[in-house]
Amino acid sequence: MQFPTFVSALKALHDANGEPLQLKAGASPEEIAEAEAELGFAICPALKAAWLAANGGTAWQTVFARTGYLTGYEFLSLQAAMKQWRGMRERAPRYADYEQPHPRDRRLREGWFQPGWLPFAGFAAPTMMLLLDHTPSTHGTPGQVIAFTHDPDAMDYVCSDFATLLVESLAQIEAEPEDLLAE
Repeated sequence: MQFPTFVSALKALHDANGEPLQLKAGASPEEIAEAEAELGFAICPALKAAWLAANGGTAWQTVFARTGYLTGYEFLSLQAAMKQWRGMRERAPRYADYEQPHPRDRRLREGWFQPGWLPFAGFAAPTMMLLLDHTPSTHGTPGQVIAFTHDPDAMDYVCSDFATLLVESLAQIEAEPEDLLAE
């Protein structure tokens, strides 16, 4: 699924539940290029297209959701995403001996933080975030979506790519609008 198609369907769900979808004007190509220079890698084309179309949304407004979870994630602006990425990078040395409380999916690299993990959505970020994994393990694929959950800290596999997340988000929001959308 492409982001414009997702936004149209999401807008209809929000409207039907009395909460108009509010997305910000898109990021500029220059802003994307600056972020990529700092990151040291090219942002996945699907996420880049999303940020060019809408540079995040309103705080606490559900744009993304995980299958089987009743937590809505807001769409972080590129600037907010970079702030979260920097924060994780700065905190990472404190978690040098980190061990996840449950076995990690083998598609994800070990450790509390990898520079290729780019947040793009959050619930009270950094408490819970969705990240695009640009540097998966040898068993994963670049562009897979992973989730960070704090306390106890864990990284979990969500789905194979951003387009799949869009499909799964719509299905989850449609199935549970009373929990994921304000009335």
